[in-house]
Amino acid sequence: MTAAADNGYRDRLRGATGTAHVRLDARFAQGIREARQYRVYLLGMHAFVANAERALATATLGPAWHAWRGIARTPWLDEDLTALSLAPLAAGPALSVANDADAAGLLYVIEGSALGATQLVGDARALGHEPGAGATFLHRHGGFGAGKRWRAFVQCLEDADFDTAGERAMLEAAARAFAEHEFHRADLAHAASGG
Repeated sequence: MTAAADNGYRDRLRGATGTAHVRLDARFAQGIREARQYRVYLLGMHAFVANAERALATATLGPAWHAWRGIARTPWLDEDLTALSLAPLAAGPALSVANDADAAGLLYVIEGSALGATQLVGDARALGHEPGAGATFLHRHGGFGAGKRWRAFVQCLEDADFDTAGERAMLEAAARAFAEHEFHRADLAHAASGG
C-alpha cells in the first residue's frame, strides 16, 4: 500500500474497542479529581503496560512494528507506584503477541492511551503530583510528543497490508488488550486493601 492509502484499520480498531472505550471514558469522565482515583489509575495502567511490554519484548516483529516497542514505560510507572507507596497488582493473564497483526492491535491501545494521558497531566498536578513525585508516567507518556507519535502510528496502520486473518487477529488483540479491565482489578484491589 502507498503511504497515501487509508485501509480503514484505525476505524475498525476503534469499533473493535468501542464498548470498552465507552466504559473507560465513563470511569474518567470528569478526569481524575481524587487521590483514590489516581491510585487506581496508576495501578491499572501499571498492570496493563507491564503485561503489554512483556508480550512485545519476546515477540518477533517486522521492522515497521519493531520500532514501536522501543519505549519502556513500566519503569515510569514503577517510580510512580513507589512515590505513592503502592504495591503493583498481581499479574493478570499474560498477553500474547504472535505476529505483526497482534502487535498492531496491542500498540493501538498503548499509543491511544498516550492521547488520554495528555488529558490527565493537569489532574495529577492538581493532586500534587509532578514528574519524579508520582506523575512521571503521565508526563512522559502523555508529553508534548504524544500527538505526533500517534499520527506516526496511524501512518504505520495505513501502510500495513494484513490479510483477512491478520486483520481479525489485529482487532481481537486490541479488544483483549484494552486496559479497562485492569482498572476494574485495581478498584477491587484498592478497596480490599482499605484504600
